[in-house]
Amino acid sequence: MSFIYRQEIRSLQDGMPNTFVIGVIINSTNIKTFDTTRTKFSNGERSVWSFTLRDTEEDFINVTVWGSTEFIKKLSSTFNIGSVVEVISAKIVRRQPNDRNEQFMPSTSSPFALIVNEGAALIQKHDAPTHEQYKNLLTRPVKSVTSAKSLKVILDNIEALCDRFVDLLVVVTFIGDTRNLITRDGRALTCRNFEIADGSTDNTVSLMLWNKDWIERSAFWEPKKTILFLIDARIAYDEYKKKTVLSISRRTLITECVDVPQALDIMNAVQHYDLDSICSDSFAVPNPDTITTIMTVQQITEKLHKKATADGERLQFAAIVKASVTEINLDGPLKDIISIKCALCKKIIADVQDSCMNLNCPSGNGIRTPLNVIKFNIKINLKDDTGYLIGCRLIGDNAERILGNDGRKAQ
Repeated sequence: MSFIYRQEIRSLQDGMPNTFVIGVIINSTNIKTFDTTRTKFSNGERSVWSFTLRDTEEDFINVTVWGSTEFIKKLSSTFNIGSVVEVISAKIVRRQPNDRNEQFMPSTSSPFALIVNEGAALIQKHDAPTHEQYKNLLTRPVKSVTSAKSLKVILDNIEALCDRFVDLLVVVTFIGDTRNLITRDGRALTCRNFEIADGSTDNTVSLMLWNKDWIERSAFWEPKKTILFLIDARIAYDEYKKKTVLSISRRTLITECVDVPQALDIMNAVQHYDLDSICSDSFAVPNPDTITTIMTVQQITEKLHKKATADGERLQFAAIVKASVTEINLDGPLKDIISIKCALCKKIIADVQDSCMNLNCPSGNGIRTPLNVIKFNIKINLKDDTGYLIGCRLIGDNAERILGNDGRKAQ
């Protein structure tokens, strides 16, 4: 008879059988699916999901789960960041420094990793009274925040720091709305832009979240209030932006609302930042839930006229306007109601059946079947007691939510 008994992460040994580890999930990856028809599995598809498990302030370990796509999707939707789980009968393997996969996993305190195979091991919810003691670990940094570099040091030396990883203690200054993208190979992805600052420089830094769990959790972040400790943020050359930038990678660990004295100092240092100025990306759209400033039409008009901008600079700010719609163009020509863009390069397309003419795009000039998206782009006029806003636009996902329809159906 085999007995299963609980082990702390720090007590795990290579090859130890009948393991039973309890902890809180502090990081989780998007699932990956593989076609296995030409492998020994020969069952069509196989998926993998990874997460990082923590059971004390000092100890945490990576867990990789393999199984059928249905099994993995069910697990990853049931358990997310913040879930307290029991990992039972997982295989313990020693991490190899030269293993390429180590580049894409958080660096952990444990020299081991846990492997969960469908049918051979189990992950289940931990419902015991100790649940809260594990949950409290979410706001405790996994290493000392004294390792954090200031944004000023990073920005002043960013070229010299290329291809390195750095730690940051920062406050969130902007949270964008979610965006749905199509990759060059046709995969649908969701992302969210956000910006950070630490008071060491007047500049903010824009970062992107691609992970499902963090995209969902970031919806509850608050500008100038949410503190983040980022471990192993990556500095690398961005081929798209053609410059060296700071980014979140699969190695990056994020701790929210860090419970350390330095957090208050950083929060106080950024209180002078203007929330209405949105962010450094003049085309970013904020998460509507983070907009708190209420303005009249007259106040908006006065702000637009008073605030000087450089030639070609786009002035953008966010506000709540309590106004009525005086005109909405739903009866005009179709071209005035919807916009058609290439899903890959975002170029405007005349017809949904056409390819874009961008020769640098995978779908450009008929290279392959067009991959286009149709979105509402509707002109509306607004009015309140102080004046009129003429030529506003109701676009994209917001238009679909309000109209209860999408651009493709409208066509």
